[in-house]
Formats: sequence, C-alpha cells, structure tokens
Amino acid sequence: MNRFTPPPFRGPLAGLKVLELGSDISVAFGARLLSDLGAEVVKVEPPEGDALRAEAPLTARGESALFAYLNRGKALVSVDAAGAGGRELLGDLAGQCDLVLATDAALRDGTENCTRRPATLVVSGQGLTGPGTGRPSSSFIQQHASGFAFHQASPVTDPEATPPVGCADFEGDMAGGLVVAIAALWAVEAADGARPGPLVDLSHEDLLVYMLVEPFADWQAGMDVTDRRRDPGKGLTIAGGLVWYLPCADGAVMVSPREDHQWARWCEVMGHPDWTQDASLCGDRVVRTANAARLQELMARWSTTQRNRDVVEAAKQARVACFPVSTPRDLIENVQLRARRFFDEVRFADGTALPMPALPFRFITQSGEEMARGGERPAPGKAGDGGDLLDTLLAGRGGAPKRSAVGGM
Repeated sequence: MNRFTPPPFRGPLAGLKVLELGSDISVAFGARLLSDLGAEVVKVEPPEGDALRAEAPLTARGESALFAYLNRGKALVSVDAAGAGGRELLGDLAGQCDLVLATDAALRDGTENCTRRPATLVVSGQGLTGPGTGRPSSSFIQQHASGFAFHQASPVTDPEATPPVGCADFEGDMAGGLVVAIAALWAVEAADGARPGPLVDLSHEDLLVYMLVEPFADWQAGMDVTDRRRDPGKGLTIAGGLVWYLPCADGAVMVSPREDHQWARWCEVMGHPDWTQDASLCGDRVVRTANAARLQELMARWSTTQRNRDVVEAAKQARVACFPVSTPRDLIENVQLRARRFFDEVRFADGTALPMPALPFRFITQSGEEMARGGERPAPGKAGDGGDLLDTLLAGRGGAPKRSAVGGM
C-alpha cells in the first residue's frame, strides 16, 4: 500500500518571495531571518560584488564569515543597475516578489517607480523625509548622532580617557535587522496582495533613539544625563543590587549576594576569610555598597584560585545568584545549546566549517513538525548562483532576463 509522504516542513513563510537590494547589515540580517523562516530571498549584488564580502573575519581563502552569516540560504544574483536594461530588470524583479527590502540608495536604482511595487521596506540613516535626509552617514555616525553610543559607554571612571565608541560586533546593526524583519512581516500582512503595497520608511537614527528608554526616564526624573562619570558613592550596582565581576583561574563569574543573608552564605562559599569579619568593611548592604570596589579586590584574591564552574556550582548550592561569564568558545561547547541544535555548521568552498547561530528559537507546528536547524549549510557562493530562481521569477512576466544586465549567468 502506497503512503503519501508529505514534503519536509519549510517554515511559516514558505512561498513568500523577497527581493533584497543594497549593501547594509540590517537589511541583510532582516532578510536572512525571513529566509530562515522559509521565504525565498533573492539578493541582488552589483557586478563588483557586495562590499560586505570583504568584511573581516576572513577564511584562509578570503571568504567573509560575516557575509556568510548574513546571506546563507539566499539566492545571489548580480545585476548592473547602471547598465543597459538594469533598472528595468530590477523593476520587473520587484513586480514578481511579495516584498522588497532595500537601502534608500538601492531603491533609487530602479524599483521606486515599479507600477506593481509590492510591500517595500526602505532602510536609511535618517529616513526618507526631514532636514537630515540624504546626509552622508554610517553605522558609527548613526550610533553617535542618536546618543546610543554615549549611553552604551556610560558610566565610566575617567570619561576623558574612555570616549564612547560604536557598539561592538555590529550590535546596533543587528538590532536594526530584527526590526527590519518585524516591520517587513507587518508590511506583507497589511498589503494583503494589493499593488502597490505599503511603504515602510525605517530610519536607523529613529530606531536607536527609540531604544534609549533609560536616559529619557532619568532625564524626566531630573537626573543629569549629560555626565558619563561614575558616581563613586554609588558603588558598583546593576539593576538595583550589588553585582561583582570576579576573575577566576579559567575565566570569570558574576555574583550578586546583595542581601545580608545572601552575603553570609557567600562568605561560607569563600571559606570565611578574615576580612569578612570586619563590620566597617562589609557589615551590611549599605556598608558593602560604599566599599564595593575594595570588596571586589579582596574577593578576587580568592576567586582567581578557583575554576569558574566550581564557583558557580558552590554559589548555586548556597542559593546565591552567580553565573559564568562565557566566552564564544564556551558557547560553542555549551551542552544546553548543543542539545537544542542551536548552531549550524556553515561550510565554505575551501572546506572550512564554522559554527554559526541558527534561528534563536525552535518552531514546531500543531502536528509536531519542526523546522530544521543545527545542520550543515553551504556558505553563500558567487553572485550569479541564484540564476535559476531569477529565471523562475522573471518567467512570470513573460520574458527572459536581459543578459546584458545580469552577471554570473
């Protein structure tokens, strides 16, 4: 008896066709999230290739790990927007897709006048309207202009010696990618198939200012939000309680024995060194707050002789909040993340395989089907490898792609 075998579950966005235009980390990351959920994403590169292909870190053969992380699973095509038929081709591509994700510069290369324009999300530094529109910008400039870098780099002991810099590891850009994906799904839902679809004008500056909840609340409370200097009288406190960073023999931990009863049990974990009997140094929470920096030095003398996992386990048994400060290597070897198949193995042309985070959640249907993650995936190839999908899309308009405008085919 023949039994019908259903096709593998491709994700909730299976059948959604997305066109990605322009070189921007937020756009690329948002499009990749949609691709991970089953959407077919066509990424258009210029003939010389996307600028992010040269972004470090690089493999031995010069392939960018960041580019692979942002673009795996997409169909890559090369289109010369300035060449013969290039603008028309981009317009035709947009007309065959359900969603366009683009930078403001890329949108002007041919899709903005598409008569069958689908839902479109445009990412720019300052938005499509206002006196700052079109001002030269970059992620670094946006983080400073918005006040985000200032907030992220506060407070410090010596502001003159430690100026604010851009967020590490493209944090601001990746946060923008999450907003791109969320706003794009809303745009597709709002369009409901209608043409032209809605236009979402997403400004990096708006996004970063939107995230500044704490300084706006402090300002409303009458606090000085212009001074980055740490107040030594406040001790080292985070989220309303004492928190210490303690180096260990093989890493570090964060520990928070904030209440008196927690402090007493933490002293037991440390073996009751003599200084813990000094009431003027650590007699109660108020005293410990005033002496937080000195206590950190004393506790570090003990913690540097211990393994971080042993400190965490002993603190857990004593019911004291404590957790390891994980390095990237620790995360790759983390048994919980491995059990949840969190990392994909992305294999490059030279055989190099790098672990990269998959979707940050599991997706299980009502019938028990689960989206695959934690497997091996090929790194993005050369621009032009997505020619088959390009042909399929353009077949819907009744014509073949103009070879003069398409590279790598």
